[in-house]
Amino acid sequence: MTMIKLQKTEPVKMAEFRISESESMQYKLLYQIRTGNMSASELDKLQFLCTNELHQLRSELDKMLQELRDLNNQMQGKKDDNNKEKDKESIAA
Repeated sequence: MTMIKLQKTEPVKMAEFRISESESMQYKLLYQIRTGNMSASELDKLQFLCTNELHQLRSELDKMLQELRDLNNQMQGKKDDNNKEKDKESIAA
């Protein structure tokens, strides 16, 4: 009898649109803002989206920075957790 092991997989996450990844969208938004073609509610929504995106990017950067620190510690042969706490500086505000 053959046993099949199921691997635990994360659900497929749809790629999220980011304003920061589209230069043409940035220019379009800047033009709309400069010409006054956006209402107050549209500007509020844009501010909310930009704030959320900035938070996500900072979190991703924090994770990458921690991974780099871990790799550096492994390469240096460091296994002291005290150094890990001293070195950890968050970029997220």
